[in-house]
Amino acid sequence: MRNLILFTSIVSFYFLLTYLDKHYITTSSKIFDFLSKDYPDEIVQGYIESQKKWWWVSYITTFILIGIKIALVTFCLNFLKLLDLPGLENIKFTDLMTLVLTAEFVFIIAGFYKFANFYGIDTDYTLESLQTYYPISLLNYKEYISSEKWIAYPLQLVNFFELFYWGILAWGIQELSGKKISFKKSFVLTALTYGTGLLFWAGIISFMVLNIQS
Repeated sequence: MRNLILFTSIVSFYFLLTYLDKHYITTSSKIFDFLSKDYPDEIVQGYIESQKKWWWVSYITTFILIGIKIALVTFCLNFLKLLDLPGLENIKFTDLMTLVLTAEFVFIIAGFYKFANFYGIDTDYTLESLQTYYPISLLNYKEYISSEKWIAYPLQLVNFFELFYWGILAWGIQELSGKKISFKKSFVLTALTYGTGLLFWAGIISFMVLNIQS
């Protein structure tokens, strides 16, 4: 029941962020300005109209993606059972899911941070700048690092909120072990489980981008 409440709360916040983005950030005028450089006005207008007609698709997609993400991260952390460490022998999958759901609120904060930035601070933005921005990450300095498109996602992952997320997972593992494992060791365990999965995922995304470019 606790996990269901947490998941419902998370999805509700992401729905709110999606609504705020579509109505105040990624507006029809911004989309028109972005696409009209490469496509005729009637095609762009048709695209915008279809977006309005199928507005609910983005919410369904958000629901599905969040569910998949929570399940995959929990699956990665579940490998802790194989390490036969003190305090983690009988760790439950549901307890790990509770930890992952709790940590997910970090990225909700990041979403509101991004919204506040473009709504109230950097208001003179384009969709290009919106797509190449992630709060407090190396992605914001991509132009100084590399012009290669495949490196964008790895750079996005190097950010303050991701580090905070790792910290919460490590703290949670320490708590679930009854504090039989130090925070330093639990952080290493986070890297071995979640970190390995994240590295694999980043590799897949980068490989796909490289294939699209070629």
